[in-house]
Amino acid sequence: MDSEKDKSVNTVASDLIPNKEKLCYGIGGLMDGGAVALMSCIMLKYMTSAMGIAMAVASTIMMIAKIWDAVTDPLMGFISDNTRGRWGRRKPYMVVGGALVIVALLILFLPIRSWGVSVAGCTAFILIFYLVWNTVSTITQVPYCSMSSDISPSFRERNNANTVKLVFTSLSSGISYVIPLLLIEAMISKDGYLFMPNITPVTFWLCVSLGFGILFGGGLILCGIVVKERVNVTTPKVKFNAKQFVNNYAEPYKNRSYRWHIAMYCAAFMCMDMISALAVYYATDVWHGKELFGLDFSSLFIVAPLMVAAVLMFPVCRIVMDKKSKQFVFRMGLPFYIAGGIMFIIMDPSWTPPIIVPIVSFIMGLGFGGAQMMPWIIFPDTVDVAELATGKRPTGTYSGMMTLARKIAGAFAVGLVGWIIGGAGYIENTTGDAAVYIQQPESALLAIKLVMGIAIALFITLAMLASFRYKVTTAKLKRIRYFNDLGEKGLLGTLNEEEKAERIALISELAFKYNEKYDLENVVNRPVEEKSNGEVTETTSL
Repeated sequence: MDSEKDKSVNTVASDLIPNKEKLCYGIGGLMDGGAVALMSCIMLKYMTSAMGIAMAVASTIMMIAKIWDAVTDPLMGFISDNTRGRWGRRKPYMVVGGALVIVALLILFLPIRSWGVSVAGCTAFILIFYLVWNTVSTITQVPYCSMSSDISPSFRERNNANTVKLVFTSLSSGISYVIPLLLIEAMISKDGYLFMPNITPVTFWLCVSLGFGILFGGGLILCGIVVKERVNVTTPKVKFNAKQFVNNYAEPYKNRSYRWHIAMYCAAFMCMDMISALAVYYATDVWHGKELFGLDFSSLFIVAPLMVAAVLMFPVCRIVMDKKSKQFVFRMGLPFYIAGGIMFIIMDPSWTPPIIVPIVSFIMGLGFGGAQMMPWIIFPDTVDVAELATGKRPTGTYSGMMTLARKIAGAFAVGLVGWIIGGAGYIENTTGDAAVYIQQPESALLAIKLVMGIAIALFITLAMLASFRYKVTTAKLKRIRYFNDLGEKGLLGTLNEEEKAERIALISELAFKYNEKYDLENVVNRPVEEKSNGEVTETTSL
């Protein structure tokens, strides 16, 4: 690469993100990290223990909500991509949606069962307002996640900003796993838990809805007000087309790098969703009657050490990422995760000291640190690959499909938990008193252990295999940025033969099979026109 090319990949002053914005961008990630964690760890248990809803029905409700997301997530990506205005195309939805988050949580966890509403009525209520919650989540999270690519053209600055974000998302994940589990333990235990007495469903409702509503919604509002979108929108607005909307579902998955990235992301986080959904059942049913540190054995002894270890690994992952690769960081600890899953099957209260459980969870967390950190650092790189191959930067569509994949994968994971354990004879609490303990049959206890172990080992192995197929490296990203910069200026036609061959090789390896006719019509020869203020915009050649 000559000196001119070197300059094209250096970070210019206008691409730099001030520390204040990085901080606010990270705070906006409190919902990104915490919302899925909150619903994964307590929603299934809340429906079965507090509402008396059958396990299989509760799992199906979660799946229906994710099917609804299959429509709303890509639609929100389209809306966000085609929004123009002085506030940008992502920020308005984060500010308005942040306020709606608080309202949606307040309604979803209303303690209607304690007000005498029947199980059937509770089922209908949860179904409707869980759909509402998922819609509000889509309104905020698709635009927010798209900002990981739009916050700066510089992938170095994006990596730094997304590292800050991941600190907050991990902190929020930890809080959103641990605090709700503590609250639900205090609600279902007659004597309370730790420093908390037994709490009523009303107290549980206020703590969860107001506490997490303000945490999530307030962070989004702050981010929407402070953070700037530095990637200029050069593509014209597109009118809604139903056929094209359907095609958008498949469009990102034509990108080979995006496919493997999604496989890494979803497989790893499905395991976390299954652990968080199973933690309460594993602790209160499999380990029922056991104590640790003078306390009744609870899900906190599983989730808390796992999350603490994952956060402790972040600095290590950041250092290794600069010396190795993002793929290496993603997979370097996954064998520990697999070993932990196997241990959950092997361990039995009849012979295993309870202290072994949090130790195993901590080891699993060391393995999960890289898998939790990398996906959103990798995401902007897949959008760069898309721009290289297509001349377009559909960040919202890519983000919407990624958010959708995450939600569907999480719902499928939690659904597996409910369907398998429900099919194994799990008995729901239909007494209306969440503090009443129901003794479970041996078949259900065995199912909990098997799901906790076998499924985790299987999905983590798939995530590891996918990471070996993801081929985007730092060196390749520098060259991709160089070609994309030329494309934005309409100068791809000036490449010499060596550069043309290099660009074609990158497209073929990282995106899809190179098509010269498509490339000439849509990327290389796309016309540019001068705006009245001197800025350059592109017009799409049809």
